[in-house]
Amino acid sequence: LLAAGAPVSAHWIADRQSGPLIQRFGTTEQKEKFLPSICKGESFFCIGMSEPDSGSDLASIKTNAKRTDNGWVLNGQKVWTTLAHVARWGCLVTRTDPEAPKHKGLSYFVVDMTDPGVEVRPLRQMTGDAEFNEVYFTDARIPDEERLGDAGDGWRVALTTLMNERVAIGGTQAPR
Repeated sequence: LLAAGAPVSAHWIADRQSGPLIQRFGTTEQKEKFLPSICKGESFFCIGMSEPDSGSDLASIKTNAKRTDNGWVLNGQKVWTTLAHVARWGCLVTRTDPEAPKHKGLSYFVVDMTDPGVEVRPLRQMTGDAEFNEVYFTDARIPDEERLGDAGDGWRVALTTLMNERVAIGGTQAPR
């Protein structure tokens, strides 16, 4: 993207985390839906992983998605979600099988942040800025077509998200 002159600095969560995630785990339809706008610098994403009671134990999350006839219903909370207040889309890991071992019962989705069941609340910092947010999901609807990877394989997708973040941060070069 950099070599082609794409506006990748517009939103690094989209072009360096979500885009590669969709490229690896997304369906052909998801790639066609999301990747062109990411490459143009038009899509804003956030990543929903951390939860208030999980600390650094990502696999202990409680935000859940329950399967319905036409998709999934999402309930729970994420915290420290960077730029959720401007994101159109969120990539998030959820618990979809509470009976499975904690690393096995997870699934990963792209959620529409404009869904009526999604509420974003800013977390004010001492500076007055609020780039981090709490995100509440109350019966938010997710079509099954927005699942990334297989149901129950969310741990692998989440680890890939974290690795993409490390590469994005570690691969950033200061201007000369």
